[in-house]
Amino acid sequence: MNGLYIAASGAASQVAQLDTVANNLANSNTPGFRRFISVMQSIEGNGSPYQYAASGGTPLIDMAQGPLVETNNPLDLAITGSAFLTVKTPDGNAYTRNGELQVAPDGTLLAASHPLLSEAGSTIILPAGPVVIGGDGTINVNHAPIARLQLVDPSHVAMAPAGPSLYRPAGVEKLPPATNSQVHQGFLENPTGSDVSEMVSIVDVSRNYESAMKTIQDIDGNQNQAIQAFTLQA
Repeated sequence: MNGLYIAASGAASQVAQLDTVANNLANSNTPGFRRFISVMQSIEGNGSPYQYAASGGTPLIDMAQGPLVETNNPLDLAITGSAFLTVKTPDGNAYTRNGELQVAPDGTLLAASHPLLSEAGSTIILPAGPVVIGGDGTINVNHAPIARLQLVDPSHVAMAPAGPSLYRPAGVEKLPPATNSQVHQGFLENPTGSDVSEMVSIVDVSRNYESAMKTIQDIDGNQNQAIQAFTLQA
């Protein structure tokens, strides 16, 4: 029975991994997206039928720097370094690398569809006029500074997804200010990873799933044969 549980848990973990890969592929064009990395872990059941079964753990977030692409759009931002932008959501502050900024009808500056926060912790309202954003995140309109972006550093902190292009630290309420990053106006950061690698992963996961299901069928067939043979002997 232990072999059947191991094979079944392996098939289930492959389904979870397929979900992770599919999510990465769906966000392959999302600026600043951090791809997820599947994690496999074993479960020791201390003698139960589930001993040594495989389980899909919580996916890790790839925090590596993505490649920058020039757009020449003054409301597009890319960051080199570890900094994240801070946005305000109904559930509290969240963090994003999606620098494809938008302006709401009332002038509020948005990132990932949420109000972008300044270093002072307030939302940023853009007056009419040309926008220039410096490397330190200072926003100038009509040659006058109006705010500085709140840039935080999640290095050495485990981050968890908090919505489309949004992340929050796990178990930490506040992130420290970023000191080693630079903002690039007129650029966007492409996601980490590549479509090709994700497609290859889908093929690999599908094959692993098929192999696990074949093992389940073989074990089930062997057990049925053993039961039949025992019944005939009885």
